[in-house]
Amino acid sequence: MKKLRYLALALPLAAGIYVAVGRDASPAVAAPGAALPSALVAPGRVEPVRDPVTLSFEQQGRIAEVLVDEGEAVTAGQVLARLDDRMAKARVDAARAMLAQAEARHSLARRGPRREDVAAARADAEAARAAAAHRASEQARTAELGKVGAVTTQAVDADGAAARVATAQASAATARYESLAKGTRVEQIAEAAAAVALAQAELAAATVALDQHALKAPTAGVILRRTAEPGAFVTLAMPAPVLAMADVSHLQLRVEVDEADIAAIGVGQAAYATTDAHGDRRFPIRIRRVSTELGRKTVRDDDPRARVDTRVLEVIATFDEAPGATLPVGLRMTAHLTP
Repeated sequence: MKKLRYLALALPLAAGIYVAVGRDASPAVAAPGAALPSALVAPGRVEPVRDPVTLSFEQQGRIAEVLVDEGEAVTAGQVLARLDDRMAKARVDAARAMLAQAEARHSLARRGPRREDVAAARADAEAARAAAAHRASEQARTAELGKVGAVTTQAVDADGAAARVATAQASAATARYESLAKGTRVEQIAEAAAAVALAQAELAAATVALDQHALKAPTAGVILRRTAEPGAFVTLAMPAPVLAMADVSHLQLRVEVDEADIAAIGVGQAAYATTDAHGDRRFPIRIRRVSTELGRKTVRDDDPRARVDTRVLEVIATFDEAPGATLPVGLRMTAHLTP
């Protein structure tokens, strides 16, 4: 009778334990054919399609003016800031003057001497030859008188030296005339042309240096950051950014999908994004690129229960159409992905 009583008590206890264990236990590995979740929710951040760029000067100097402010839209080639360029402008003016001088010498070398200059050189040569002939006759007469003792030896020597000087001067004048009559040498013209090319290169270098005193927008976009003010001195040893800008006309959403959900996403997949700032409004997006490497989570949300040490896969999604509302760069959004 006691055995039957114990058995009657043990059976209900065992049944209760079985029910409790059966309710709490779950399989460690999902079945191969387990269904994927009906919708995935993943955090993302708005960013421009092209990465923002930081702008700095290519020359050193003191900033004279910064012409834009943060949030201002700019066009490609627009001047955003300037350095003090007074010295650079002076160098450009000096280079222009040197080029004009070189071009004038080259033109003179190509044209050669004027007819008036040739005629004057010929007259000088004829006058020098006449003077040399006169000195030669004087030297001959003095030499004859010296032989008979009518003049001193010093007088004979002096007239001889004067005759030789006159002959040399006549030869030099004749050579100058013949040189002018033949025109400018080819080598002189080439030298003058080379001087022009050098002056042109120096002017181009000075112009580039002057242009580098102006900081221009490489593309159209919006100024994100202004990190320098007029009066600051910039150096090339440690270039400091002056402005940061980005093209915000084309935006994308960088989404971080938990590694447990990566099998449910693919390129071309349609989805939508929401943000607290716009309530229930849905922004249609489409997955354009999926990363091939897992990384650490970088987009933080306000949920204290969210894990921050999980590994995620980055997914790039583009907006199907330009958002009607302004979405600032860096805005946190929630992507709703449907497998």
